Amino acid sequence: MSLALSTEIFSESEWLQLTNDLSLSPRKADIIKCILCGCSDKQIALELQISVATVRTHLSRLFSRFDLQDRSELILYVFNHFRDNCKENGCPHCQRQHN
Repeated sequence: MSLALSTEIFSESEWLQLTNDLSLSPRKADIIKCILCGCSDKQIALELQISVATVRTHLSRLFSRFDLQDRSELILYVFNHFRDNCKENGCPHCQRQHN
């Protein structure tokens, strides 16, 4: 995935853990990764070679599943979930922020 790989936010192991924790299908994980990189629905569709309507269907299902209203809330949900897991597992990055 060229767009998502151009701006990595999570390491590969962090991303795998996060997608497993959130029980994301590979396609939904790809869509979230594109959103985290700032892609529009049209850009996601082009990147994943699917229709814009399919992108919107996936987004709608993600919003419904996590009780969210829009992509901004989805981004916050993903980061908050990651941060909470980081704190629970004694992540050194989280520990430094609280000292």
